Amino acid sequence: MGIDFRVSVNVSRVDIFDPELENKLLDIVNRNGLDTGSLMLEITESAYSGNNSQIIEVVKRLRDDGFVIEMDDFGSGYSSLNMLTSLPIDVLKLDMGFVRKMCDGEKNKRMVKIILEIAKFLSVPVIAEGVETVEQYKLLESMGCNVIQGYYFSKPLPLDLMEKKIMSEGGKL
Repeated sequence: MGIDFRVSVNVSRVDIFDPELENKLLDIVNRNGLDTGSLMLEITESAYSGNNSQIIEVVKRLRDDGFVIEMDDFGSGYSSLNMLTSLPIDVLKLDMGFVRKMCDGEKNKRMVKIILEIAKFLSVPVIAEGVETVEQYKLLESMGCNVIQGYYFSKPLPLDLMEKKIMSEGGKL
């Protein structure tokens, strides 16, 4: 039995308005024998600004197809908090700018906590990006962050080194 990987793919605002986006993504999944749930589509928060109804419609269709929708860089864009209740998202990705500053003072730490509370209220998990220190890791863990990623764990690896790392940690490919 192999390891079940999920892959995050950035989807730009331009991509969202491509009338063939859904077909292109389904074709990629089908050609590669993947499940749509293994492809996580990262849409930046700023992509949700302007023509909200069309963006929401496209994202809802992609979710209906089984794709996982991540709002990337949350907190760095222009969407309003009011819009969060109507956005079709499965995951909130906390912008690394918050992670970098959260150990610099109580206000910064509280902002991260508030974002985690908003996500909990919306029943969506949070992925904290850009974690580089044990202090950041422990603070996020103590706040109940769902997933923590960044250089603290590993720098990006080429495929052959990633495979070796997985195997050395007891995984199977």
